[in-house]
Amino acid sequence: MTLSELKIGQTANIVNINAIEPVMRKKLLNLGFLPKAQIQLLRIAPMGDPIAIRCANSSIALRKSIANQIIVER
Repeated sequence: MTLSELKIGQTANIVNINAIEPVMRKKLLNLGFLPKAQIQLLRIAPMGDPIAIRCANSSIALRKSIANQIIVER
């Protein structure tokens, strides 16, 4: 399943980050988006994009297009 498929409050572990541009991939890795890291979906914007994620004690907003490329398992 992808990160964008989680419901608010659900947690999951990152399995893989797929075809994201190298600069964005590096930024996510620096923020703690590493394989096996636990993440939690905090909020979804009223129009559905962006979504707020907590990972490694950091809260960030991600576009759904990026969240669709992050594979997670519950």
